[in-house]
Amino acid sequence: MATKGRGPFTLIYFEVCLNKDDAIVRERYLKSGMGKRYLKNRLKRFLSLTGLTYIATGTF
Repeated sequence: MATKGRGPFTLIYFEVCLNKDDAIVRERYLKSGMGKRYLKNRLKRFLSLTGLTYIATGTF
């Protein structure tokens, strides 16, 4: 998804991997159906605990 012209953004979540192979495996998982559900639920929980609001855009 291109983000040019839609910023600025605020970073609310990131993950760190120890090596490139782990990062590739994690990225593939997060782009799968199960990974998208995991990330959506994780962000919803984080945002609810911090008092922020989750806005569904249909791209998740």
